[in-house]
Amino acid sequence: MEALTRGEVLRRIVERADLELFTDRVLDSFWEQPAFQQLHPAREDVRVWVRWNLDLVIRWLTDGEPPGEEEIAVFREHARRRAAEGFPADMIPANFRRGARFAWRAMLAAATEDERPALVESADLLFEYVDRVSRVYSEVYESAAKASRPSAEEIAAGEALRRIAAEEAPLAEDQRLAERIGFRIDRAARPFVIAIPGRPAQHHSDLAARLRRRGALAAAEGRRVVGLAHHKAPWRGVEGIDAAAVLAQGPPAIGGERGPALDELREVIQIAVARGRSGEIEATDFLPELLLRRSPRLASQIRARVYGPLDGDHPELLRTLNALINNDFEKGRVAAGLHVHRNTLRDRIARISELTGVDLERVEGRGVAWLAWLQRPDR
Repeated sequence: MEALTRGEVLRRIVERADLELFTDRVLDSFWEQPAFQQLHPAREDVRVWVRWNLDLVIRWLTDGEPPGEEEIAVFREHARRRAAEGFPADMIPANFRRGARFAWRAMLAAATEDERPALVESADLLFEYVDRVSRVYSEVYESAAKASRPSAEEIAAGEALRRIAAEEAPLAEDQRLAERIGFRIDRAARPFVIAIPGRPAQHHSDLAARLRRRGALAAAEGRRVVGLAHHKAPWRGVEGIDAAAVLAQGPPAIGGERGPALDELREVIQIAVARGRSGEIEATDFLPELLLRRSPRLASQIRARVYGPLDGDHPELLRTLNALINNDFEKGRVAAGLHVHRNTLRDRIARISELTGVDLERVEGRGVAWLAWLQRPDR
């Protein structure tokens, strides 16, 4: 049998693969990492990023075309944003390494005995891709660190909050900081989170400093401020909060309640920013989304069950489903909005139910469809 080139082997494997499923599996290889989940990334956004990288890797392995300057510029911008959001310097490169190891094992498993010898060089290129990306992140983070170094008080406040959230005993420096700003570590306090879309990390650091001067234990985490305060709405009258700000505060918490409460508000703020909300919000406004984020695997299954059979091949049914959910399943409004006869709408609903296995005529099915719709990136 004639020898196969690397490009031919990879093309064969790609043609046999379900790239959408493969994207999900690569994402799963690092998604559950605790340090990554603490930053509460939006799964759909990360999935789009994984798929873009997968396409670049496939192009290099099959056509010999490495990432060009335009793609490198995208990596630099991605690194700048992750640095501003508070992602640790090595977190994204580490995720690339985990994804690459999974991809390599998956390629070996998918290859036949005749194809495997040609995959040897693929491993070198795959991990060269990871090395190139890692260098970009290192350069960007180094530059960002030089441009914006947090103050000693900012670092101390962040460490104190971390220890409080982890239920660790406060250190002497935590007590000194608390006394200096007028915060009582041993008293119940209201957790709060603030994000101002469009404002840089330094703006949030400055805001955290102003809040500390008003007695709140606050620290910036990239482009958001997290803290504890003894009074309601500690941000009232503080300079630096504009109309785009999203602010959330929970009820008084003490002991082990404080860490989970702060985590919940981080998620709520992220959801609200993604939805384009602004102003003061309540965590209870986003309970369904919180449930989905706490169970990412189940959320992914719900989304795949409802939208998977419709994406790509059935745009008309997809529009119909979204219109139904947007209009609370009121068929008269949906038919009028889509400019179709009610009988046509009925037939489409039956077809959607047939393809997805979700009965849209029953409240249970509508509930599943609504949960899937909540995860739509274009909602």
